[in-house]
Amino acid sequence: MAKGFRAASVFLFLFASTSIIPATAVPADALKRFPGKEWETRRPADVGFDEEALRRILPRVGIGGTIVRHGYVVATWGNQRTAVQTASMGKTFNATCLGLAVDAGLVELDDLVWKTWTGEGELSHPYKYLNEGHHRKITWRHFANMVSGFPDIDLSRADGEMGDSTYNYAHRAPGGEYIYSDGGMWRFAQALTALWGKDLKDVLDEKIFRHLQVPAGRWDWMPARVIQENLMYPFWPGYGRYLDPPWEIDGNAVRAGPGWVVINSADAARFGYLFLRNGRWRDRQLISKEWVDQTRKPQSRRHAGHGGEDYSLNWWLPGQGVQEARGGNINWQAVSRISVVPEYDLVVATIRTNYVARKVVGSAYFGSQYQGDRDWVFRLLKTIVK
Repeated sequence: MAKGFRAASVFLFLFASTSIIPATAVPADALKRFPGKEWETRRPADVGFDEEALRRILPRVGIGGTIVRHGYVVATWGNQRTAVQTASMGKTFNATCLGLAVDAGLVELDDLVWKTWTGEGELSHPYKYLNEGHHRKITWRHFANMVSGFPDIDLSRADGEMGDSTYNYAHRAPGGEYIYSDGGMWRFAQALTALWGKDLKDVLDEKIFRHLQVPAGRWDWMPARVIQENLMYPFWPGYGRYLDPPWEIDGNAVRAGPGWVVINSADAARFGYLFLRNGRWRDRQLISKEWVDQTRKPQSRRHAGHGGEDYSLNWWLPGQGVQEARGGNINWQAVSRISVVPEYDLVVATIRTNYVARKVVGSAYFGSQYQGDRDWVFRLLKTIVK
């Protein structure tokens, strides 16, 4: 095994030098390169990085991080095997279940959700049924783009618009205002569970993760009931009150559609690499290129703060060709993300990482430090030699 450079638990993999490949060129052999049980490693300079520039921006605080270019791991930090819950990063897993359903012909993106599942006799109140009121016009696309008309959970205060579970229904017509992490993400997960007739984790294990060589026991997706019954975020008393039964549909646990996937950075990088390779893994098309293409086209937009950000099927599209699953933890002092950048043949997976090593108290995600987190991938791209 080749020796690596280590500084504050950060590794840049050092090997014999080879020629530098321009950032925009994807080597033909890279398209055929997939990890086995372990990722292969290479020196950053061998795949086009300015090694010193990369070293300067690598995070020093985080559970784990993995940078992959041309199918090789080139830098890591923390522990690649430590799996923790990743908050909103898991939203992308929810929409991936929808993509698989579209590929299987179970549903189309613009089908009305109530034609699959109404929630009658299962949801707590008739006004929540998906064939009642504004719900009748909600499509699967509306849910995945967070424009379903469900209310804001208002994370900035405990007494936000969401209130408790009696408020979790469509207050507005769908297709209008984008509401980040709205209550509809939970209803989306319930409807998807009914659509598949299976636990959504089992769907992803069968259709995706077993092919990526990620055993079912190495990752998890927390059931929503666990979120509702436990204090996940002590600094937001009452968070999770909006989640409402049913907790199971046809005997299958409903996973937490708003997020809370438990995974490590090395395995998250495999998920990102699948999307980098347009849904193909070795000789299998696990999810269609058509679906992956859709995830890269803006379909809604968060306008609040920092100039806004495009969104598509539970992926962020912050610009410069980046698509990203992202979630904040520890009062947003640390962010988990899967970043996919096809133009640079790059995947970055980080678990609860602080990108600016700050020591402030209070929410950084919506404060002045948020831009530093969001733009870290852009700074990373600048370390790639053109």
